[in-house]
Amino acid sequence: MTTLHPYLLSILGSTPIQAMRGFQLLVLVALLIGELHCARTAPPTAADAPATAPQSPEPPPADQQQTPPQAPGPTPPPPRRRGSPHRRPPGQAPPKQDPAPPKQGAEPAPPRLVVPPQDSPAPPPPSMINRTTGCTTLLVLGDSTVDPGNNNHLPTTARANFLPYGLNFYGRRPTGRFTNGRLATDMLAEKLGIARTIPGFFDTNLRLAQLRRGVSFASGGSGYDDSTANRINVVSFSAQLHNLFRYKLLIRTLLGPRRAERLVNRATFVISAGTNDILSVYLASNRSNAISMDMYENHLIARVANHTQAMIMLGGRRFVFVGLPPMGCMPIARTLVGTGSDRCDETLNQLATSFNSKLVQLLNFINYQRQIRTSYIDTYTTIHDATVDPKTFGLTEVSRGCCGSGVIEVGQTCRGRRTCGDPSRYLYWDAVHPTETTNQLIANVMMDSIRELYS
Repeated sequence: MTTLHPYLLSILGSTPIQAMRGFQLLVLVALLIGELHCARTAPPTAADAPATAPQSPEPPPADQQQTPPQAPGPTPPPPRRRGSPHRRPPGQAPPKQDPAPPKQGAEPAPPRLVVPPQDSPAPPPPSMINRTTGCTTLLVLGDSTVDPGNNNHLPTTARANFLPYGLNFYGRRPTGRFTNGRLATDMLAEKLGIARTIPGFFDTNLRLAQLRRGVSFASGGSGYDDSTANRINVVSFSAQLHNLFRYKLLIRTLLGPRRAERLVNRATFVISAGTNDILSVYLASNRSNAISMDMYENHLIARVANHTQAMIMLGGRRFVFVGLPPMGCMPIARTLVGTGSDRCDETLNQLATSFNSKLVQLLNFINYQRQIRTSYIDTYTTIHDATVDPKTFGLTEVSRGCCGSGVIEVGQTCRGRRTCGDPSRYLYWDAVHPTETTNQLIANVMMDSIRELYS
């Protein structure tokens, strides 16, 4: 077996031979039983044998790794660049949400009480793969913008598996997604004909077929800097790479070495992170040292480069990097910095544009590597344009979120709070995260990027 790079081994914390033997034994047993489920266990040992997660588990340590799926049961229908920065999206109203409360008028409706989740049939199976791209698998890493619920069983406040989160999701149920409906990666998967949603790697209902279509390793509150995640007990980016390695071992055992390698080579890696890193350091430094923030940005770019090389060594060839949004326009940033609802914090926005510029330079450099393609998603322009000219995008409220007062609530502080009458008219769901409407705008840009990667 080829020796892994020392950097990759330092991330994974175990030898590939030990991990492979354990996972081969595990999957042989799982195949005899019938299917796989995700389970949360202690960090991998030499055997690396996962166990099924209990219904009410004790909170695991912050650095504890959860294992891929492995339990019996019937399989239900699954729920359903070398490029330069993309052009701004066309000035048109965003597509209708599915499902969404009825429209209340041109102006945002007054808050209403959240409603309890209602039973709903499972979404239909995915349609045929979009042959115009050739993408059949999505592998997602990052923070809460692409986390479908991996934090649900972690001892952290960075969770969203309660109402009103998920108010417009299938069955009107919270899944751990930090929005009212689906994430941009969910919508991208549907556009590609892969699935209706991208599940979390720690999802206890994860099915074998879903592993082949893709999963998300992302964790809300995480970032490119591992210390960002460690402060609030969520899954760091290095730990997400560890789980990506374990995912590849599973796929390798299930499909065989050649088919597994081809699957990962053809997969699209979507990476969305960095906001938590910069926002936390900026606020902690009292917004007084521009030189230190510039140095920290360089540190983050170095981390992005290292993480990307690890993904390449694991077989990644196509990467979509989501840029930072205009962080100074987030409702919580307006509140904490004190600019008020009438204007954004320009210093934070400048930090975002500076980081994005450095990220684009890095991706252009990475593109020189043989068979590697990267693409940059310009979310800054998309969200900034919607903030400046909301009517063009069918929006009426862009300075506060739909949950609670909309100026400070996020995560646990949003739990059980009143919501606006029509989230589809809002840019933000809570004081940080975008609504499903905004996610749809981002997904549209992502789709254009995927076409370029496979052209």
